[in-house]
Amino acid sequence: MKGVIMAGGKGTRLRPLTCNLPKPMVPLLHKPVMEYSIELLKKYGITDIAVTLHYMPEAIKNYFGDGSDFGVNLHYFEETTPLGTAGSIKNAEDFLDERFIVISGDALTDFDLLKGIQYHQEKDALVTIFMKQVESPLEYGVIMTNQNGEIIRFLEKPSWNEVFSDTVNTGIYVLEPEIFQYMEKEFQTDFSKDLFPLLMKEERPLYGYPAEGYWSDIGSLHQYRQSHRDMLDGLVNLPFSGHEIDQGIWVGNNVVIEDGAKLERPVHIADGTVVRAGADIKSYSVIGRNNVISSQASLKKSILWHDVYVGSESELRGATIANGTMVEQGAAIYEHAVVGDHCKIGKRSTLKPEVKIWPEKEIYDEALVHTSLIWGRKATKSLFGSRGVSGIANVEITPDYIARLASAYGAVLPYGSNIAIASDSHSFSGMIKQAFIQGLLSSGVNTLDTSPTVAPVVRFAIEMDNLQGGVYIRFSNRGGEKQVLIEFYDHKGLPIHPDQERKIENAYWQEDYRRAAFDMIGKSTYNNYKNEEYIEALLQTVNKKRIRNSKFRIVVNYNHQPYLSFIPILFHKLDCEFLTVPSETGPEEMASFVRVTNANLGILVGEAGETLSLITESGKLLDEETMLSLYVLVTFYEGKQHEMAIPVYGSSDLDSLAGRLNGRLIRTKANPRSIMEVGTGVMNFQYDAQYALIHILEMMATQKITLSELVGLLPNVNMLREYVPCPWDKKGKVMRKLMEDIRDNKVELVDGIKVFHPEGGWTLILPDVEQPVFTVYSQGSNMDQAKEAAAEFIDKIRLYQKV
Repeated sequence: MKGVIMAGGKGTRLRPLTCNLPKPMVPLLHKPVMEYSIELLKKYGITDIAVTLHYMPEAIKNYFGDGSDFGVNLHYFEETTPLGTAGSIKNAEDFLDERFIVISGDALTDFDLLKGIQYHQEKDALVTIFMKQVESPLEYGVIMTNQNGEIIRFLEKPSWNEVFSDTVNTGIYVLEPEIFQYMEKEFQTDFSKDLFPLLMKEERPLYGYPAEGYWSDIGSLHQYRQSHRDMLDGLVNLPFSGHEIDQGIWVGNNVVIEDGAKLERPVHIADGTVVRAGADIKSYSVIGRNNVISSQASLKKSILWHDVYVGSESELRGATIANGTMVEQGAAIYEHAVVGDHCKIGKRSTLKPEVKIWPEKEIYDEALVHTSLIWGRKATKSLFGSRGVSGIANVEITPDYIARLASAYGAVLPYGSNIAIASDSHSFSGMIKQAFIQGLLSSGVNTLDTSPTVAPVVRFAIEMDNLQGGVYIRFSNRGGEKQVLIEFYDHKGLPIHPDQERKIENAYWQEDYRRAAFDMIGKSTYNNYKNEEYIEALLQTVNKKRIRNSKFRIVVNYNHQPYLSFIPILFHKLDCEFLTVPSETGPEEMASFVRVTNANLGILVGEAGETLSLITESGKLLDEETMLSLYVLVTFYEGKQHEMAIPVYGSSDLDSLAGRLNGRLIRTKANPRSIMEVGTGVMNFQYDAQYALIHILEMMATQKITLSELVGLLPNVNMLREYVPCPWDKKGKVMRKLMEDIRDNKVELVDGIKVFHPEGGWTLILPDVEQPVFTVYSQGSNMDQAKEAAAEFIDKIRLYQKV
């Protein structure tokens, strides 16, 4: 049997460690991670091995050669252009003329490969995937199998609301050569995105093997550090170099540990290193070859590669230091700081936590470094949340951070693109907008500023002017958390696709910015008439005369912000009398004001001009479920539209309502992009408060009824919503256990897990994308039934966190 080691990875998330070497060559306890893969294959008698290469191939070839020094035969297959994970294997088709096993060159595992191969044979499988349960499955392909082990569902890199299990694809496969019939040569093909879905569609035998043992994808700096700890703790059943001179203290050959040096287990020190008297090497430190640890230097939980010099009185805490770096006297490097190859850290200088220093940089004496020398300041792995990028004003969201983010965005746009950009009227939002504009201009992208305004106007400008995208920046002070939110839109005015988010993130972390020549930078223009153009476009969608004749009196809370100044203009054009209340007025006070003034309704407009809340003439605040029902009714009542998107948690009663009006509902994920994709333009009920309002007014005017009477036309909805806290690292396990419980039920996996009950009704379990919580929606024939169904799953969520 032959083997394949995939060794083409760049390891961008491991930078600056991978600036000068490919990811498979990153050392774990002083050996390249790929060497452990070779040893594992050899252990099970697999010595004829193909190695697929792409990034810095010579580094791998020069180290491993033909494999004879490692007891194997290596055959290299190099990609000149990226072919994808499966495409790179297709490149070695002539060599792989018998059953073969694929393993990653940048993952660490001690799986029993023989058991997986035997499982493959027993199932007579075309493909067998080694599976493993992990705490956070977001970075992997999530797998669900039936009781026979056959894979019935597969989703690559899901968000939390898509996770249905904590069982993931490890990237280790047993395959038959027949697999090549499903791939084209020299064509980019990915196992998870392309090949496996195709095999499932054609009902080929695709199985999952539940592997036991250790597995870690060395895909991030955090996981790189953790894998070292796991190895030192004996959690990985693989041999590593050195001999144990005392319990938990491993050293290589020719290591000098002078009298008076302190070592606290577990510690691993490689060949030729000198530890001077008075040095203090604390637990979980890994010290590479030919290093010098000077007197009075202190190390703890730090990883040093080779040829590193640590000066006297230096202090390293949770740091990672690459080859050939000099840390001079009295320097301090703190938690999760990373220093690349051949750097010089000056005397008594300090690197704060999370700082990253790219190779061949010099930090001057006594410098205090609190941001990375080359970008990458933000410590979180993901820049994007559920609605773009957000953070605390002037703490996480600063002008320098925004300029880099804008440059990353500009790098993924075609040169000369035209982008709409706007903010609300908050002074901080305006400052951030200016920084964003400068970053785009420097990358050769043109900007159209329509500030101050709301998000629907930005989307309208993109569609109207045929722009390539847009950005909206707004300030939020919910709960006193002074947050800034930056939302990105594509050429259709929709929130950008997750693939585009990942491209921006990659450009940001790789500092892959495009800098235009000084005389070819982008141009910035300003247009303050977009609000008026938007109003005119809105009015074209309704019968203005009917609304004007009704002479509506409306109480409105819109905060008197300049960016919402078009609201009075809109009311004026519809001959509506409007009464404003102070911004701090709560819903109860506002409801009272509606009754006292004999108004037809009250409205509350959300911060971005997207969300709408209504108060009836009798003072009743309509809840979210009622507003959704109202949107369905108004959408279809005159046949203006024939289909509408609603979130997957929308009541089943709404289907009957839509059907009676000759409309069709399409259930989607509960995110703005999925909902906005259904329709013929950027204006819609759920994310454009102004559009929703004028259509509700139009129906009230047409039918000559009050808002309460309009609500009376809606079906009674017996739906419950509950929130259940759950730690991040337990979410995947909870989802897997729930899926196992409901295997025999009718289930829908559009967004979260929606379970249909035999007696009618359903329960939706939806993991929150940004918070450690589950939202449980439940609908029944009555509220008691909904509560009973919800309680069952709430109890299970709480139970499975503890198992």
